[in-house]
Amino acid sequence: MAYTPPFALRKRTDREVIEAMTHHETHDPRTALYDLLAGAEGCGSAARAARRAQDDELADFLRRAEEEVAGEARRLLAQRAAE
Repeated sequence: MAYTPPFALRKRTDREVIEAMTHHETHDPRTALYDLLAGAEGCGSAARAARRAQDDELADFLRRAEEEVAGEARRLLAQRAAE
């Protein structure tokens, strides 16, 4: 059986990030961007797993998602921080 780290120590799945974004009543836009960035950055490890499984189409999609969404989230966060 695979080791699963305690919840506080493991990286949240994309689904957990999305659910946290949609169910948090006091979610401000900046926090949403940080959560989105965390989810997008998680696409990198998923892309590597897809590549190992020889699913190049999925790997390419996940890599693009990581680059585009994470890049845009970083830009927006920098813009908001400068305001």
